[in-house]
Amino acid sequence: MENRTTPLFLGQFEHGIDDKSRLFLPARFREKNPGQFIMTQGLERCLFLFPPAAWDSLAARLDQLPLKNKVEERSFKRMLLSGASEVEIDAQGRILIPQPLREYAGLKRDVVIIGVLRHAEIWSKERWTVYQRAARRSFEKAAPHLEL
Repeated sequence: MENRTTPLFLGQFEHGIDDKSRLFLPARFREKNPGQFIMTQGLERCLFLFPPAAWDSLAARLDQLPLKNKVEERSFKRMLLSGASEVEIDAQGRILIPQPLREYAGLKRDVVIIGVLRHAEIWSKERWTVYQRAARRSFEKAAPHLEL
């Protein structure tokens, strides 16, 4: 297997947020990135969780966004970056989710953490269930056209 500087995050895990807004990260994710993640608001009202190397790669791509409308480009960058926060993994394997991000994603108690290659996403369980149904239809429609 090739040597990677950015770990791959795969799989789906269900966990709960405790009363202090802490979320237990799956052991597989902690093993691939011990220490710290960068968390920010994601697309479709989830949260993105990036290891530092993937965040650095994203930052480089943000500098080269192909948007012709510079107002839209600035808006996108501001929304993505204004909510970004460095989160540390504590000794019990938990991260603290900042309240503004928790509100943005509608996170209450039950959440789903999914691996999406170079980053992870945190979804409210209810929102993930609805999204997954719609995404499955797109997945099945696209599948015959892909060479996997």
